Amino acid sequence: MMTIKRVLTLTFLFILLLTGIRLTWILSGWPQERPLAVQGVLDLRELSWNAPILLEGEWIFYPERFLLRGETGQAVTEGVTAVLPGSWDGLFADSRQMTGYGSYRLLIRLGDPIKRKLAVAMPTTIAASELYADGVKIGEAGTPGTTARDTTASESLYSVTFETDKSEVELVIHMANFSNAVQGGLPYSIQFGTEDAVMSDKQFNMAMQLLVCIVLLIHVVYALILFGMGARQRALLTFSALVICAVMTVLVTDDKLLVTWMELPYNVSLRLNVLGYIWVAALLVSFVHQLYPKLMKRPWHIYYGALTLALTVATALLPTAYITLVDLFTLPFMLGGFLYAPFLMLRATLRVDRNAIFLWLGFVSLAVNLIWGITRANSYGLRYLHFYPIDFIVVFLAFAAYWFRLYFNNLQQTALLADELRKADKQKNDFLANTSHELRNPLHGMINIARSVLEEQHVRPESQEKLELLITVGKRMSLLLNDILDLDRLRSKGLPLQPRAVRAQGPAAGVIDMMSFMTEGKQIELRNEIPEDFPPVLADENRLVQILFNLLHNAVKFTERGYVVIRGSIRDDRAVLEVEDTGIGIDLDTQKRLFKPYEQADSSMTAMGSGIGLGLSISKQLANLHGGALEVESEPGRGSIFRLTLPLAKDAVPAAVQPPNKAGDVTAAQELAAAYSTPDLEQLAAALEPEAGKPRVLVVDDDPVNLRILEGMLPRHQYQVSAVYSGLEAIKLIDASEWDLVVADVMMPRMSGYELTRTIRMRFSMSELPVLLLTARSQPEDIAAGFQAGANDYVAKPADSLELQYRVRALTELKLTTSERLRMEAAWLQAQVQPHFLFNTLNSIAALSEMDTSRMRLLLDVFGKYLQASFDFRNSDRLVPLDRELALVRAYLFIEQERFGDRLNIEWEVPDRLLNAQVPPLSIQTLVENGVRHGILRQVKGGTVRIGVKDAGDHVEVQVSDDGIGIEERILHQVLGDVPEGFAGIGLRNTDRRLRQIYGKGLDIRSVPGQGTTITFRAGRPER
Repeated sequence: MMTIKRVLTLTFLFILLLTGIRLTWILSGWPQERPLAVQGVLDLRELSWNAPILLEGEWIFYPERFLLRGETGQAVTEGVTAVLPGSWDGLFADSRQMTGYGSYRLLIRLGDPIKRKLAVAMPTTIAASELYADGVKIGEAGTPGTTARDTTASESLYSVTFETDKSEVELVIHMANFSNAVQGGLPYSIQFGTEDAVMSDKQFNMAMQLLVCIVLLIHVVYALILFGMGARQRALLTFSALVICAVMTVLVTDDKLLVTWMELPYNVSLRLNVLGYIWVAALLVSFVHQLYPKLMKRPWHIYYGALTLALTVATALLPTAYITLVDLFTLPFMLGGFLYAPFLMLRATLRVDRNAIFLWLGFVSLAVNLIWGITRANSYGLRYLHFYPIDFIVVFLAFAAYWFRLYFNNLQQTALLADELRKADKQKNDFLANTSHELRNPLHGMINIARSVLEEQHVRPESQEKLELLITVGKRMSLLLNDILDLDRLRSKGLPLQPRAVRAQGPAAGVIDMMSFMTEGKQIELRNEIPEDFPPVLADENRLVQILFNLLHNAVKFTERGYVVIRGSIRDDRAVLEVEDTGIGIDLDTQKRLFKPYEQADSSMTAMGSGIGLGLSISKQLANLHGGALEVESEPGRGSIFRLTLPLAKDAVPAAVQPPNKAGDVTAAQELAAAYSTPDLEQLAAALEPEAGKPRVLVVDDDPVNLRILEGMLPRHQYQVSAVYSGLEAIKLIDASEWDLVVADVMMPRMSGYELTRTIRMRFSMSELPVLLLTARSQPEDIAAGFQAGANDYVAKPADSLELQYRVRALTELKLTTSERLRMEAAWLQAQVQPHFLFNTLNSIAALSEMDTSRMRLLLDVFGKYLQASFDFRNSDRLVPLDRELALVRAYLFIEQERFGDRLNIEWEVPDRLLNAQVPPLSIQTLVENGVRHGILRQVKGGTVRIGVKDAGDHVEVQVSDDGIGIEERILHQVLGDVPEGFAGIGLRNTDRRLRQIYGKGLDIRSVPGQGTTITFRAGRPER
């Protein structure tokens, strides 16, 4: 909460700021020359004509008479002096008369009789008007008549131009008002001057109103987005409706843009004006109530809403002549809402929520705007001023600040709660793991004691049956404890694997044999239908047995009769093992959560067997660790099919993934068998599979003993270590995936460490893939040779464990920092939308709004998609689909074609079958933008950009060409050189470096100055 002193201080300073900006605006627009007409004559002979001139002062008014129509039956009345802008109250025979018709006349002295192109900007009038210059009608709004039936009312503003070579101009305005019984005459100033001066002033005023409307509508968009994304608060919808009503009030007042665009009749525009202000006030009160419902002791929002509905019905149904009377009542109604809402905000700021200070300041800005609006409405001297947008923008910026402050507060609170949940989850997992460890030894002791008693000869038969039951229950509990420990290891990424070529027929047969005990009392047939010629799979045999055991155990448990069968097939060069049963099946809702830890089916299914819901979760995670997948297909009452996908084994499996078993370990098959035979055996520990979140280190040495020593020096909890025996194998692994460090021995057959380093440096810089050389010689010439080859560091053999760890740590941190910088640099470059591009695009939108609204809406839609794609968080990914990259390119080119028209032509040669190819994000966009900005648009005639993609066999070739001004050899060398100069070409340089990292080859640029540029690069093949 905030103190009253602090709130009042902030409010005072805020009002001073708003008032200062308003006064600056008024003074900047105050006319330096403001002549006044005297007795119907305005002398402009000494004026500079640099700005519009306000036709103010004494006009001659002729009541009940149209001077230039010459209609019979009109009263012959003498002219009286009327001050404009002002009401014609008191100018008729009946001094209280407000409805009627008449003519205003003004003679303007221009000076020397030369040819001039002049303009008159007529403000909104009361009902209808006609404008004559030297007896010629040049403009009108509605049709003024001598009776209400003959008069067609209109609130439209209009600006007209005419030419004259005279030294004087006579302006005559015919006006008629039979619709407004409260006000008559001409309450706003008429602008007169040269065409350029008047039209520029009008366009500026309209632009300010459009700016406010755009800013307000942006707030509608983000409010609806927040609502759609899950923040289901009614206040967001109320806020959107409030802003839309505010936009409508802007469009039907001042220059009445909506009235002009849609040619609305007077009765419609007048009602929209009244209803807009009524609903703004009502929605404001409702909005505050929805934000802070407890602040209202009585349901004032309901009373206010009822009055709003009553006024709405009255405004919609009453005749137009009475609408102005309703409008008189709306002023205190509006003031009540505009004062009550800030009062509630002040109470909320002081008592409930300090974030409400933003809403309070927004309401203060609204109140300041309302006070100035009332002052302007009652002061003819201020009515000529331009539309003032600042207060409206400040109001809704304050509202936006409130929403974003709430969002960030919620985000912070969510982060705190998530952190607490993570801690609680970790404590729970630690408790389960520790408890499981503590229970294993006494449990195995109990099983062994029961077994030893069972083996004694004098045990009675009934006691023997109970002991066997006790051993069976103990074995099942042991399996549950093993599942909990496995889950804990999987969560900590510490579960070892020993992938090698495994024939699935053997593990499947062994698991079926172990499952036979569960079929007692059930009419179930267990079948192994894996073909004898089924090829080996690449898997850890122990973990494969564990997966199959969990799947078959689950199938048998939920099947009362029928069969459980395991099959094998080959699909898309991968092995597929299916476990099918004729059990009770699984519904769709259960399938969605089936593989989550501790998840089980409903109680009716759970009652059929024991378990805590870990088996399937562990099986799926183990399948993923193998590079495979585990899926389920099922219907209630029709059984289930669990489908395990694994990679096929190659002819030879790298020795680096086959470290020997540790002493004292046993296989998973033995562990499962021990659950029903020998219970005191342990599961096997094996080498780690590469894990996310840890630096990946590739160790290269031709000596297996040295490899094992090096792997032991690098802690498994800190690094993901893979080992190969030769430089050629290392190159293949580097081509296949991304690494953070290469640790290589210098002396190796076929390819030495030096040659391996030079090969790596042809593709990666020293920061992109560091190399640490191991050498038995530490002479200066050996060290120099390593650094000349491109090594980052070296360690002398035999290596000290602590020294090696610190050097590895320094180099892996360098690599990780560089990789992140390169990825984020590309996304950052695209996110930095150039100010001139943004400004020019908005100008194009504003221009189209007056010429072609359909094109304007289309351009707005594409511009929004361009910005969305520019700020997409996936721009930091390593690769993205080609079609997503081309979507950003098309949005950018569409905007540029709207701006430059025929100067920019586009040619596409992109087959649909290649759209799923993978390319680095923002690669094609960078090349296209470079061609457009620095190639095509540098020419007055423009040119053509060609974008082509073709299948080149083992890769896809992307080509971007243009017929622009080309690139000089010196600049091209500067852009792609090893030592960049300043920030020139940073986008091309970044793209080139990323391509070299991923594909081993960067940009191929061919350019001829004056003829154009062609840039080509290779990308991955699309999926078939």
